[in-house]
Parts: sequence; structure tokens; C-alpha cells
Amino acid sequence: MFWIVSTFLFILATLFVLIPIWRGRTDEGRDIELRKEANIALFHERHEDLKAELEAKNIDQQQFDQLTAELQHTLLADVSSIEKSKPSNQKSPKVDKTKIKRKETSVKERFFSANYMVPFALACILPVAAYVLYDRWGYFNDVQMMDLFQRTVDNRDNPEEAQALIVSLGESVQENQDQPWTWYFLAENFANIGMFNEAQIAYRRSADLLEESPEKALILGRVAMVMYINADLQFTPEILEVIDQARDINPNEISILQLLASDAADNEDYEAAIRYWRLLIQANPNSEQAQQLRLNIAGAQEVLQLQDYDGTSGPVIDVNLALADGLELNGDIRIFVAARDAEQEGVPPLAATSLVVANLPTTIRLDNSSAVGPFNLSSAENIYVSALASYAGVAMPQAGDYRVISENFTHNNNRSEIDLIITNQVQ
Repeated sequence: MFWIVSTFLFILATLFVLIPIWRGRTDEGRDIELRKEANIALFHERHEDLKAELEAKNIDQQQFDQLTAELQHTLLADVSSIEKSKPSNQKSPKVDKTKIKRKETSVKERFFSANYMVPFALACILPVAAYVLYDRWGYFNDVQMMDLFQRTVDNRDNPEEAQALIVSLGESVQENQDQPWTWYFLAENFANIGMFNEAQIAYRRSADLLEESPEKALILGRVAMVMYINADLQFTPEILEVIDQARDINPNEISILQLLASDAADNEDYEAAIRYWRLLIQANPNSEQAQQLRLNIAGAQEVLQLQDYDGTSGPVIDVNLALADGLELNGDIRIFVAARDAEQEGVPPLAATSLVVANLPTTIRLDNSSAVGPFNLSSAENIYVSALASYAGVAMPQAGDYRVISENFTHNNNRSEIDLIITNQVQ
């Protein structure tokens, strides 16, 4: 089918070159005839004008005859000039054999001229060169496999189709074992039906055939995943080696980050899980998965805060911070959260921290260790908390920024929790 279609396209492309050349020849002859007819028509029109001038006695008979002779002479000169420029393949009446031979010679010369031969040669050479180069450097074998690859993507939940694809892809790798993507999709189908040992072998073979590239990091992520499954969801030195190899190529490979975050959460290492979740959010901040990961981060931070809280260490303010529903801000915009003394204006914050919009929603802890000046939370009884989303990246509110301020409250040297929803724009 490929050769049939490509041959058809080659013929079509050739016609685009040859038809304009042929039409140019016929159009040239047609233009000459039109010029002759136009000259004759102009002669008759001008002759009629002279007759009218004669009848009106604006000119005498001698002038009329003289002007008519000049018109005839001009017409003959124009027609002769047109005949000289006439293509050699145009037929003219009353020609002798010598003229015919000269015209045949002229036709041959025109055919073998650069105007004809260069387009014709290019039309013949280009497709041959394209086929030769594509056969040498192209991906014709991969193109032939696209149907099997697409079936793999479309039938992930169909075990029967996966088994049929395993047979077809297996035959292909037996014929040519150097096709990395054939090995990859073979592994995908093995994984679809739970044959993880076989999937691990095929993934590894695919990765070994690829150069250092993001695609290789992706496949190494699959290798690590099936090895993790085969190791009863435990990291082994071999799995960690594959993870390091993948992250050396692409530190933010999605499948690797997902594996690391999942293992960290399962082992209640929430600080590490939060770190990996944040990297995953940066990959696609506006996706549904990113929203779920932000909820995971908020939950993990709450657990950490409960684990770390000590009522004798001073006041602690847990701030649940989020954007208002429908409010969309760039994930890189800096947010400043600060607790201030409600009874003194113009003094530095008692506690402050910063983050970016991509981290929201989240829970932030402010305590005495968050002090940024000479005073801390313990130095004031009544406080309020503010959050500023600053386009300029500075802690001073400016027109266009978004800000929210809590009501005043007394912390009583205990743990307090407040909710802040960023919604109001600074005017």
C-alpha cells in the first residue's frame, strides 16, 4: 500500500511540473494568433475612421490614400514581426521543406533547452533521491509498525487484543531485534496482561537500544516501575540504580517522580513525598492531577504539623491558604504570608514566609522561628494574618495584586488555625 500511494503521489507531483510547461507552449501560440487578430481589427477600425474623415471633408482623397497606405504598411510590418516570434511548432501556410526542417530543428533545440530539461530532470531525480535517502536514514520500519502501536494505545483494557498484539510484535522483533519502539510496545502489552517479568525484559531491551534522550528516561521509568512491582513494592539497589540512571538523563521524569512520591507516602516520609509532588505539579500546574497533588500536599503538611507541634514552644498559627474558586493566577507568582501585631501599625511582621501560587492549596505554619525582625509571635497577644499574591514579587501591595487579611484574634500562646482565601484585588 505504501508503494502504491507513493507512486501515485510521484505521478501527481510530476504532472504539476509538466502540465504548466506544456500549457506554456500552447498559450504562446494562442497569444500570437490573438495579437494578429487585434492588429487586423485595429487596422479596420482606423480605416473606418479615415473614411469618416474623408466624408466629413476633413481630409482630401490624396491624404486618405496616403494614410491608408501607411496603415497597410504598418499592419504588414506588425504581422511580419509576429510571424518571426511564432513558436517553431506552430504551422504556417505555404512553407517549403527547408523551413520545415528548420522548425523541426528549432523544436528539438527548445525541448533540450534548460527551460525544459531542468524541470524534467528534477522531476525524475528528486523522487529517486528521496526513496534512496529515506531507505538509508528514514524510519520506514517504524512507519509500518504504527498500526500495531496505535492498537496498543487504544486497547489497554482488552486482554485478548493485548495477546494478539504480543504475537504480532513478537514476530516483528524476531525479524529485527534493533527496533527500540517495537520492544517498548511489546513490553506495554506484557504489562497490560500482568506479565511483569516479560515486560521488564522488553522494557530493558528497548532502553538499551536508545541513545541518551528524554525518551530513554521515560522507558527507564517503566523499567523501574515493573522492577518495583516484581520486588513486592520495595526499593532494591538495582531499582535505585535504574532510577539514578533515568534522573541523570531527565531529573523530572514523570514516572520516576510518581514512583518516588508513592513509595515515600507509603513509608510515611511526608517531607520527601511533598518534595516529589511539587515537582510533579510543576510539570502541568493546571491539570486535574495537579489539583489532587495539592490536596495530598495539604494533607501531608497537616500530618507533619500535628507531629511537630509542642504546646510549650510558643504560639503556632496554621494558615490554610487557597485561591478563590474561579481565580486563575500564574503558578510562578510569589505569595507572601505574614502575621502582624494588631495593636501596632508600621512595625515589621512578627512572622513571615513565602511560596508560589503553584503550591496552593496548602497549609502554612507560622511560629516564633518564622520571625523576620526583632519581635516574634510571643511578643504580641492580638494579631492578624495576611496573604499577598504579588505580581512584582515584593511584599508591598501594589495595584493589581491580590490580598486577603484575617480578622484580629488572640493566640493565647497556643495553636491556632485560620482559613485564608485569596480573592480581593488591590485597587
